[in-house]
Amino acid sequence: MQGTGDPVDRFRILAIDGGGIRGLIAARVIAELERRMSEVAGEERRIADAFHMLCGTSTGGLLALGLTVPDPQGPGRPRLSAERLADLYVEEGPVIFGDRLQRLRSLWGWIAPKHSPGGLAQALRERFGEARLGEALRELIVTAYDMREPGPHFFKRWRARQEADRDADMVDVGLATSAAPTYFPSHPVGDRALVDGGVFAANPVVAAIAEALKRRGDAPADLGPQELLVVSLGTGQYEVGSEQKRVARWGRIGWIWPRHGEPPLISTFLDGQSDAAHHWADVLLNHEPGHAVIAPREMGRGPRYYRFQVPLPGARSLDDASKGSLAQLEEAARRLISEREVELGELARRLAAGPRLAPDLA
Repeated sequence: MQGTGDPVDRFRILAIDGGGIRGLIAARVIAELERRMSEVAGEERRIADAFHMLCGTSTGGLLALGLTVPDPQGPGRPRLSAERLADLYVEEGPVIFGDRLQRLRSLWGWIAPKHSPGGLAQALRERFGEARLGEALRELIVTAYDMREPGPHFFKRWRARQEADRDADMVDVGLATSAAPTYFPSHPVGDRALVDGGVFAANPVVAAIAEALKRRGDAPADLGPQELLVVSLGTGQYEVGSEQKRVARWGRIGWIWPRHGEPPLISTFLDGQSDAAHHWADVLLNHEPGHAVIAPREMGRGPRYYRFQVPLPGARSLDDASKGSLAQLEEAARRLISEREVELGELARRLAAGPRLAPDLA
């Protein structure tokens, strides 16, 4: 049972940002949450035991997929733990982003995609097997952008179960959501030309909330904002401002020439989207009508919406899988877990209260 005074959580959502190799930070936080939930419950608990919906963009989409892949040997149970998913970054990252010949051929992404998708496809196939979107253990929302239409494209489990032509292979979904422009080539699914959903939803938390509030069929349905529990995970952030006199001189080269790890144009729309979505989610779920909106540094600390994000000490590009980069990301994850230890403990208790969510195999 939930503790006295706990809100009633009819529908729980885990939303995970994009960020390339920085997804290691989110994976470590999820692994810590799984560990703490298991301790509270006195039995193994996975994310799929606690959340009704997972939503992710790019690297966050890969994590959302991985956490809901069914185990062929144990119906109703997830195939992968968050700890195993972290290996995707530590073990596979240097391979996925390590093709020096492709980087040279592409002139480091200037005339063609910087990386071949082959290494990522193999890593996903080893972890996801032949699983399809409709087989995910929980509701799943994974973002992509269709260049053919053009417009946002959402991979949704419920739609995959209703419409056979929407039931994509999980590996294809992963390759589509992580096809970051200039880093990986667009990925075809049907007649679509799909690229990374981060071009419009680097932080997908508002998309996840909207999807939950639209539910009218499968229970839990007809939800209100005060019946949600939303946990949003960032992948580390490094922001550097630029003075007006400098920005005013930028033309095309100025906006796309890498500075501090990423071109200003990319870092601006990624960080801007993420910060805006965080603000909107807090106002939607935590704000009390009639009261002043709280300071930005206090947002995302409950009771309905929690945001876990950590500043990085230096620039870190989406594809920097060097030993030094991975070590810095590991340290950032440890720091985030330490700084938010109390909230992680409270969430673990809240998420582990009562039995596991029933297997959803329909």
